[in-house]
Formats: sequence, C-alpha cells, structure tokens
Amino acid sequence: MRSAWFGLLVISTAAAAQTPAPLPVDTIVGRYLAARGGADRIRNTKEIRMVGHMEFGQGANGIDTIEMARPGRIRTAVHLAEGTLIQAYDGRTVWGTYPGDSGPHALDTGTAKNVIAGGDMDGPLLDYRARGIQVTLIGPDTAQGKPAWALRVIRPDSTVDTYFIDAASYELTRWQGNRVADGLPVIYETYFSDYRRYGGMLFPCRLESHTLNRPGSQLIIVDSVAVDLPVSDQRFKLPNSH
Repeated sequence: MRSAWFGLLVISTAAAAQTPAPLPVDTIVGRYLAARGGADRIRNTKEIRMVGHMEFGQGANGIDTIEMARPGRIRTAVHLAEGTLIQAYDGRTVWGTYPGDSGPHALDTGTAKNVIAGGDMDGPLLDYRARGIQVTLIGPDTAQGKPAWALRVIRPDSTVDTYFIDAASYELTRWQGNRVADGLPVIYETYFSDYRRYGGMLFPCRLESHTLNRPGSQLIIVDSVAVDLPVSDQRFKLPNSH
C-alpha cells in the first residue's frame, strides 16, 4: 500500500548520550513549523504537485504523482508496468482504481481514512488545538541515529500517530502510525530525508517505508515539487460522478 513508507531505525549509544533536556510541546511545534517555511506560508499554500518514482523491491517500480489542493483534496497516481494505480479524494468521495479493475470505485473505510489523512497539506501540528488535535510529548528519542523529540498526535477521529522531530534541524525524520489495512490493525513507519526547498517550503525528497511485522517495503524519491501551480478540480473527482 502506498500509505506505508520504509525506513531503518539506527540507535547509537553516542546519540543517546546527547539526549537534550525536555522542551515544551509548543516550542518544539513552533520550531518544526519554522523549519518547514513558517506557519503563514503553510496556511497560504493552495496546491502542491509532487512528481517522483517509487521502488517496491524485487524490481518493481513506477512513476509517482501526488496532487493536493484545498480543502483536503488529494490524487495519487502510480504508473506501473501492469497498469495505473489511482487513489483520490474529492472532498466527498474516496475512490480508486487498480491494475486489472473494470473501473474506478469507492474505497473501503480503512483505506479511505488513510487517503483523507494524506490530503492534509498542513499536517496535524499546525493550529492543532483549534482543530481538536491532541499533541503531547512522549519524550526524547532517536531517529536515523540522531536525537529527536517524539510527539504523540491524536486526531479527532481517534487516529494515533507518533512524529519524531530532529532535535537539531527540527525536520520530521520519522513517522509511525496506527491504521487498519484489509480489516486488520497495522503499524506503518516512514523515514524522511533529503530535504529540499520549493516555493519557500521544505519538502522531504526521500521517503522510506514499511509496515511493521509484514514483508515488503517502498522507497519514494521525489524529483520535483510545484507549489501553487493550479490543479483542475476534475483531477480529484470520481469519473462519471456529478
């Protein structure tokens, strides 16, 4: 599944020895938002289009395009040798089509929840209190061998995620989320690196993911990002819908 991104956690004694003193949650969140480009820049972004490629292992790969537009709309298309996989949300319906399908169709509740969460351009930390999101500090941790802050994030729909914010750069370096896939609870894990700036905002251009205790992994390499390039409303709508 596209929502799951692969990574390897490296914990070193040297990194643990550099554990920083605890900071207030709002200080960590504020520095994280500043690293992304600032709260105002994030709020004022209307559309994002990312183009890259995915590697699934065992030689499978494809071209990946993600388009997002307010309010909360998203369309992901992965072009594979056997066909195109699409997952989209138009603000009302979550739909998709997979290689071999007879046509686009509404997605199951678990997958739909993941797709809708992916369309949140702001991320849960921006204006979290006003949006009814709970953010608490779990404590200092490590991610990719470096000291990090672990934040527990609980959305109004009870989705529980853990965000690991680098203690020096304040970039998001690791994410872990509890989800449902094929009717079963799973834990997705993502590692973010190779940050680059587009349109005044910082984007991770290398995303590695996997599902804990399940085989398989995915690597996403982002080749380009367009910020506020207009995206047609029709891109998000379920074909033949009114």
